[in-house]
Amino acid sequence: MEKDNHVQFDKPSGIHPAITRYGYLPLQKWNGKLVRIIDDSGNAFDGECEYNTAEYMMHEYGCKMGALQIDDWLFYADRIRSVQAILPENASLWLGHRQHNMKLFPEPFRMIENGSKTIELRLYDEKRRKVQVGDIIRFTNTEDEEDVLRVVVEKLYVFNSFEELYRTLPLNACGYTAQTISTASPHDMDDIYTLEEQQKWGVIGIQISVL
Repeated sequence: MEKDNHVQFDKPSGIHPAITRYGYLPLQKWNGKLVRIIDDSGNAFDGECEYNTAEYMMHEYGCKMGALQIDDWLFYADRIRSVQAILPENASLWLGHRQHNMKLFPEPFRMIENGSKTIELRLYDEKRRKVQVGDIIRFTNTEDEEDVLRVVVEKLYVFNSFEELYRTLPLNACGYTAQTISTASPHDMDDIYTLEEQQKWGVIGIQISVL
């Protein structure tokens, strides 16, 4: 989450439990921890957790309720069923590496699932700069949040622009097919990321394999 450059809310120094339908939940104790959050629908989300105060949530979202966040997933206190710590030495999935959560449209999701797409193209922003070789990415289908795919990061290719990336990487591994590769253009990515964003952050190709 991108925080306001002018207004910052301090996180309280003590533990301030939230009252939820599942009882008291001490949100702040999970800040910066590797956790599994179970939401009120029973869905599980793994990753490094950030605690957002009620004051901060009011300022950003107009709802005065504390929340936990894992990457792009935001969990209001009253939507959290449970939070559990993940110990890397006891969790074979993690193998000492981080898990990152990202969303995918159905078509690229299926292409990664069937192995025809092995390089995911993204903006090299703050979130993607945390990704390292060996990390796990948890992709969620944008049309079905229960449709989840886990992959391991094999290589990272960083470029200044999609023009440079398209000249260098095999586009048939980036989601183009025999029918579409002849018209492939770096401008295809303009519908996803603005030119200003591309110039500010640069771009990255993430080579992956399905777990």
